[in-house]
Amino acid sequence: MSSMGMDKSGTQTLPAGVWTKLVSFTVRSGYPSTNITNNTLVMDTTGSGDLRFRGGFVSTAFTQQFRVVKNGTTVVGSAANTGVTTTIAGQSIVPGDTFELQGFASQGGGFSDVAGGAANTFLEYNQVTSTQSVAGTTSEVWGRSGTLVAEEVVSGTVTEDWGRVGTLSVTMQADGTRTNTWGISGGIYLGEFSDVDGARPINWGISGNIVVIPKTVPLQSAFSFADVSVSVHTVDGQIVGDFPCNIITAYQWSREATEVSACSIDVATQADPELVEELRQWEHWITVWHDDIPVWTGPIQTIRIRRTTTSIAARDPATFMWRTRVPITRIFTDTAPARIADTLWRSMNELHGLRATPTIIAGPSEDTFTVAAQSDSRMLHQLMDDLVKVGLVWTVVAGRPILGRFPRDPVVELHECDFLVELERRRDGTQTFNDVRVQGQNWAATAVVPLAGLHLQNIIALDDMFGASNIQRAAAREARESATLRDELVIPGGASLHPQAPVTMNDLIPGKVYIVHYESISQLMRLDQVSVTGSPDSFDVQISLVALEQSTGE
Repeated sequence: MSSMGMDKSGTQTLPAGVWTKLVSFTVRSGYPSTNITNNTLVMDTTGSGDLRFRGGFVSTAFTQQFRVVKNGTTVVGSAANTGVTTTIAGQSIVPGDTFELQGFASQGGGFSDVAGGAANTFLEYNQVTSTQSVAGTTSEVWGRSGTLVAEEVVSGTVTEDWGRVGTLSVTMQADGTRTNTWGISGGIYLGEFSDVDGARPINWGISGNIVVIPKTVPLQSAFSFADVSVSVHTVDGQIVGDFPCNIITAYQWSREATEVSACSIDVATQADPELVEELRQWEHWITVWHDDIPVWTGPIQTIRIRRTTTSIAARDPATFMWRTRVPITRIFTDTAPARIADTLWRSMNELHGLRATPTIIAGPSEDTFTVAAQSDSRMLHQLMDDLVKVGLVWTVVAGRPILGRFPRDPVVELHECDFLVELERRRDGTQTFNDVRVQGQNWAATAVVPLAGLHLQNIIALDDMFGASNIQRAAAREARESATLRDELVIPGGASLHPQAPVTMNDLIPGKVYIVHYESISQLMRLDQVSVTGSPDSFDVQISLVALEQSTGE
C-alpha cells in the first residue's frame, strides 16, 4: 500500500482563461511515502485508491476551479470550485503513473492568485488495494489442519492434502485448476469481488459449504439525482418556459429557519433569448427541479441580462410578509404561535393570490398566548417576529410554509466522516442567562432558574405583548431555554457534506433533527440552514446545525 500527498507552497498567479499546472509542492503531513517529481505525485505500485484534492484562491470571484490530471493528459473526474474539498473514488494505478493538480481562473487582476498552504491547496492519493501476482504450483501437507488464504491473483495449480481439516479462502480472481481432498470437512469462501474461472473439483468425506457475502448497498444521498432544471411560471402555475440543465451554468438555492430563503441561477443568454426577454420580476416565478422533485419555488426579484450570461435572483413566498400590512383584526386567545401564524399566512395568501397553504406541525406541549392583531397597524413580518420571540418556528420548502417544531426524534444519523470540515466540542456561556425579565405593554415578569448560585440577568422587551399571563409564560420560557451551561458539539456554519452522506432531499428541511456522532459523544442537532450549489461539473450541499439542549421540554 502506498498513499501519497502534497501541499502547495507559496502563491502562484495563473494566466486568465487557461487550465494551468500548479507548481511548488511539498510532502503533505502524514504521507511519508510520497514521491514528488516535477510537481506531480509519482505512483510506485499497482492497485487502486481515492484521489482527494482542494484548491483555493487568494480572492474569490468569477469562475475559479481546480482539477486533477493523470499522466499529464487525462482529466480525472470533474473539476471543483474554489474552496471545495473533492474526492474521486476508485482510481486504478500502475507504477510510473502521475497525478498533477491544475487551476483555472476566468479573470486576472488579483483573482487568479492560487493560495498556498496545507489548508488551502493540496492533492492526496489514498490507496485502498494493492495488486500482486502469485504464479506456479503450491503444495501443502499437514498432519492435523491447514489453511490456504489466496488474496491476490493466483495462476497455475494448487493442491492441498490434509489429514483432518482444510479450508480454501478465495477473495480475488483465480484462474486454472484447484483440487481439494479432505478427510473430514472443507469450505470455499467467496468474497464480495470474487471472479473464479476454470475447473474446481471438490471431494469431501462428510460435508462442504459455500459462503457468499452479499454486497452492501449504500443509503440514498442528496447527491443521488441525474439533472437539475428550472421552470418559469406565473403565481397561479401557468408555464411560461423552462431552462433545461444544458443551458444552466450555475445555480444556488437555500432553505432557512425563520428567514426568507433565496435562489439564484445563471443561464446562457443566447440559448433561449426569447424566454430571457420575456422574464419579468414579481410577475414570474421560478421552480427548481432535481429530477422530478421540486425543491425550491419563489417569485423572481432581479434579472441581470448580459451578452453571454443572464443571472436570475428570486426569494421564497415568505418575502410577501415584507410587502403586506397585517391583513386582519382579531384577538387570538390562549393560542399556540403556529396556529396564529397559520391564520395570518392564509390571509396573506388570499390577498396576493398565493396557492400553497401552510402545513402545521403540532407539538406535544406547546405554550399558548393571547395576541391581538390589528389590520394595517404595521407590517406582517413585524407581528411574525413577535411570534418567533415566543416560540414560533417556520420555514418554506418548495414554496410551502412549514409552521411549528419538528419532533426531537432524529431523521438522519451522521458521523465525522460525513462532513468535509473538522468538528469540535465547545463550552460557550456567552448566551447564558438564568434571571430573565420580560417587559410587555402593561406588565413585566421575572423568572429565575437555579444555576450554580448565579444570577445572570437579562431584559427582553415584547412591546406588542399584553396581559399578565402572556408575560409570565414568555419569561418562564426565556429563562428555561437560556439557563444552560452549554457543553456541545459544534459544526462550522455552512459545512459541506461528503458526497456519500446518508441525507436525502426530504431530510434537508430546516427544523428537522439529526444525531451526529463525534469521538465519544453523540449530539442531537436541529438543521438551521441548507444551501445547495451546483454547476454542470460540480455539486455541493452545505448545512448549518444547532445543538439541542439535553432537556426534554422542547
